[in-house]
Amino acid sequence: MYHQIYSIIFFLSWANAWIQNPDPRMHTTYKEEHVERFLGNDSFVDYFKLLYKDQHSFLVGSRDVVYNISLKNLVENRAHRIYWPPSGAHKELCYLKGKSEEDCHNYIRVGAKIDEDQIFICGTNSYKPLCRTFKYGEDKEYKNIKETEGLGWCPYDPNHNSTAVYTDGQFYVATVADFGGVDPLIYREPLRTERSDLKQLNDPNFVSSMDYGSYVLFFFREPAVEYINCGKVIYSRVARVCKQDKGGPHQFGDRWTSFLKARLNCSMPGDYPFYFNEIQSTSDIVEGIYDSNPTKVIYGAFTTPANSIGGSAICAFSIDDIMRTFDGPFKEQSNMNSNWLPVPPTKVPQPRPGVCVNDSRTLPDVSVNFVKAHPLMDEAVPSFSQPLLIRVSLRNRFTAIAVDPQVKTLNGQAMDVLFIGTDDGRIIKAVNRGMGKPGAALFTEEIQITNSNSAIKSLTVVRHENDVPKLLIITNEVIHSVPLYRCSTITTCRECVGIQDPYCAWDPQTESCIAHNQFNGNTKQFLQNIIRGSHPSCQPPGQLKSAVAVHPLEGEEEMNDVMDKDGSLCPKCTICNPNLCSANEVGGGTQEKIVIYTADTLGLVVTTAVLATLVVGFVAGYLCSRHFRPDNAYTNMPLHHQHNSPLNGEGASYLSPCANNKSINLLVNVPPKNANDKNANTSSENNKTLQKVKKTYI
Repeated sequence: MYHQIYSIIFFLSWANAWIQNPDPRMHTTYKEEHVERFLGNDSFVDYFKLLYKDQHSFLVGSRDVVYNISLKNLVENRAHRIYWPPSGAHKELCYLKGKSEEDCHNYIRVGAKIDEDQIFICGTNSYKPLCRTFKYGEDKEYKNIKETEGLGWCPYDPNHNSTAVYTDGQFYVATVADFGGVDPLIYREPLRTERSDLKQLNDPNFVSSMDYGSYVLFFFREPAVEYINCGKVIYSRVARVCKQDKGGPHQFGDRWTSFLKARLNCSMPGDYPFYFNEIQSTSDIVEGIYDSNPTKVIYGAFTTPANSIGGSAICAFSIDDIMRTFDGPFKEQSNMNSNWLPVPPTKVPQPRPGVCVNDSRTLPDVSVNFVKAHPLMDEAVPSFSQPLLIRVSLRNRFTAIAVDPQVKTLNGQAMDVLFIGTDDGRIIKAVNRGMGKPGAALFTEEIQITNSNSAIKSLTVVRHENDVPKLLIITNEVIHSVPLYRCSTITTCRECVGIQDPYCAWDPQTESCIAHNQFNGNTKQFLQNIIRGSHPSCQPPGQLKSAVAVHPLEGEEEMNDVMDKDGSLCPKCTICNPNLCSANEVGGGTQEKIVIYTADTLGLVVTTAVLATLVVGFVAGYLCSRHFRPDNAYTNMPLHHQHNSPLNGEGASYLSPCANNKSINLLVNVPPKNANDKNANTSSENNKTLQKVKKTYI
């Protein structure tokens, strides 16, 4: 029993040490009436997708419509709306394919502004993808000037993960090219990846794409072909193609000659690393000073598989590390039963396969054949030491990420502010205080937008002229916009500094928490400490500081606060605050009152409960055995049983009498209770009865 107790305590202590779910410094819940939003149609799901964004507006594809929406207030410019439903013939053909009425619409999935007055968009078009070019005319309306087949440009299903980027006058698309979704490709007219080649693409889920210098990068997840001999596992990938790739010679004229891919390694380091294998989203390329070096990085949101421990993580990757991996050794499998091993340098032809050349059509066949058969790199792209932020939760996972890069604090230090969306409609705000350090990302705020619990599909940081910078939040059903910070809702110095938000600082003169855009003039008078979350000017020396932040929005009634024993703030409607809550404060205010328990608290409670249960059970069992055991149970034992008992070193066992049940006692050869009071004839009768019982049971 003691070994079991020690094992349970060790396991709980180990799990509690690894699973670190820090509490946010601030909780904010927005109701519908307190947040800017755009609804396309209330009667069906629009499947919104961001197509293009400029300084003043953005284009969103949806069901049969492309909306032009203002960044300032999420108001649609109806004059620029593009209405493009499928034709009746296409809908009838869609029904014949076995699709529902909801499926047989035109969901706009791909789009970009290709000229000052022209827009190129592609839609599913009732499972027959089409693309059109629209021109903005003198009548201030968009007119269709060209229509082409959308095969390879747009997926058939709005739920399919696809991505596209328009750069240098060319569209680069990662999607599927068939009705069943089993022919994935990375496409730029007329080049594509190989058909039915699992080494290049193995049922991928595309996440994002972006251009970088002479390359276009694609991020996706797929079953790992190099792991197929050991089972099935999903790996995260980054792929690269050259912008100036013109295809190969002869039969390779419509194939990439520069397609390479590598694994992205987001894991907890150690002798047995714990991997977050499934990439869900990436940020744009962020440029800043990290560890005193100017570096370009990409942040990614990763999760564990759906059937495993519910975990999510944020990892950052250097662009230099990505490019260095593509310059490393290739990986190959010599035969079907062999392991995947690095290709010896002597087997790599020259010029090196996968590099950008002036005219890829002049490459020798040996180089093109090699890159076709060896698209996978041997080394994985390493992240910065370890994940910046880890969240273990059964209720949600990370789905989207956006970054406001290099936000300056009062002391001039630049920090990236991360906004992370979840699959239950929450937004996690974190501050990256340093790459590759334990606990590098500080969990600053958790934001809940309404109670719809819709998965967040994409996040975008928006800065519009002199307006407060905002976060654009897109789900399948609705588009929201909220400020990047809520400094004005904080009323005390201790709270303002305690939330550790680089956007906020305390002004002692006005006794208010001011926002980032108000840091004018002499900033030395302001109080801020992102690293520690406390400032000596905010409280008497020696008093412990804690960050709390359940606050109403602007215009709402302030909460009555009291101090706990340790000097921390107890908001109203919490267990440490004796102030009672009125009826309209429970569930009716702007702020949702939620009690959140940390992993440390949960581990302590579980450990205590297990120990208490084991102790109570042991004591209760001992007392019951003492109470129900006859006092003369052992004194009535015959001498030959006493001599052969285990206490005397023999192998015989002794069972206490079962009341006066003669049959049972005789079967086990135990005299009945008070046997010594019987006469000699009783013993002979017992022997006869014993023989009968033995015959009966035998």
